[in-house]
Amino acid sequence: MQVAKRPLNNIAQITQLVYPLPAPHNWGQPQHFTWSNVDINDSTPVCGSTYSYDGDSYIDQPFAGEIFCVETDGLASTVWRFAHNRARYIAPYFNTQPLGNISRDGRFFLFTSDWDAQLGIDVDGKARSDVWIVKLK
Repeated sequence: MQVAKRPLNNIAQITQLVYPLPAPHNWGQPQHFTWSNVDINDSTPVCGSTYSYDGDSYIDQPFAGEIFCVETDGLASTVWRFAHNRARYIAPYFNTQPLGNISRDGRFFLFTSDWDAQLGIDVDGKARSDVWIVKLK
């Protein structure tokens, strides 16, 4: 969870958003972030999801397989943890990854998940996934 931000007009100015870093410091799960509700002052949180790229559903560290948001205004290091996404990437089906997006008003996070492969297989043999919505508060 080594999350940082930097302005495009000064890419050398890096601001660490999560501190201190949770152990272990090497993070093994891919992260996908969305900040479509960003404002000019960077006062809205950036939200994201993590998932196991190799399809392992074992949750063995904080933020594994979760939907979360991170404070970006620099006033504190706050991480809000909302839900587990229960997504296991089943290659080559892109839709089984929890690649989400936040609503423009910042109230909802929408993502796809195969719910630990429990949704089954379509008649054409493709892994099924569904759209899930988390209400952020």
